[in-house]
Amino acid sequence: MITFNRAGKRFGTLDAVKDFSLEIQDREILGLLGPNGAGKTTLMLMMGTVYRPTSGAISVDGLDVVRHPNDVRKLIGIAFQDPRVDGILGAFDVLNWHLKMTTGLNKEERTERVEQVLRAVDLWDARKKRTWLMSGGMRKKVEDCKVLAQRPKIAVFDEPTAFLDVPSRLLMWKMIRELREEGSTVIVATNMMDEAERLSDRVAIVNLGKLVATDSPERLKGTTKGGEVLELIVGDGQAFPRELLAQFSEVRDVTQVENKVTVYLSSGRLLLPKIVETLTNKGVKIDSVHLKEVALEDVFLSYTGQRLE
Repeated sequence: MITFNRAGKRFGTLDAVKDFSLEIQDREILGLLGPNGAGKTTLMLMMGTVYRPTSGAISVDGLDVVRHPNDVRKLIGIAFQDPRVDGILGAFDVLNWHLKMTTGLNKEERTERVEQVLRAVDLWDARKKRTWLMSGGMRKKVEDCKVLAQRPKIAVFDEPTAFLDVPSRLLMWKMIRELREEGSTVIVATNMMDEAERLSDRVAIVNLGKLVATDSPERLKGTTKGGEVLELIVGDGQAFPRELLAQFSEVRDVTQVENKVTVYLSSGRLLLPKIVETLTNKGVKIDSVHLKEVALEDVFLSYTGQRLE
């Protein structure tokens, strides 16, 4: 189990992480969902003993990260958002060296493990190509493969599918799930809604260095007011008359970001014509209308007041 107990990290006058408390269970995939700058990477680097917490405490498998940093490091593997590989080396040598430094595998075992993951991500034929000559997506695969080959007790991926095409993203998700099935606890930091929803057993929404909500994707969606979401694009510069919708008991909440209005409601298909008629009769210019079920993006918006773009 990994425990954050009111952990905080300050850089000068900036609180990158504030009063963060969370327990991560063994053998679960936890998605840290938040925009760039939310504090996700700082949280992982504190857990990985790269940063020392300014306040609070963090323990990994019962070990305090400040008092027992060397023991904690032996448990963790981190794939960084920006690939950290020696550009002179080829993919095979990068992974072989990583395993030599982080595992007790002998030469034959390392060779077998490296070949297995490189073939799985379709990089075996490019195994000798210097990584500085690779595309961004290929380098990202190599970075992710460091942890996939290491198979640590705690596997951390920071934006694991950035720069990857759709087939590669699906494959990487599959390999991360397999890593969990083999016994690893997995933490995935992401700003991609579909990645958090489709990959995670549990999602922790992080904003401005704080934990604002955590639960399974389905339960989080169930906490959002109303079972449907009506999205309206209204004329630029118009003040939206929210009070007009208060007459409908089925409307649970209304939010507005610039010219996009989000209405959380029940019985949306029956209520939609009435809402549109009521608004247009009051002179509201509606450019588009979209009715959908609650998604994780709507949960994020309801908790943080902003969208992940």
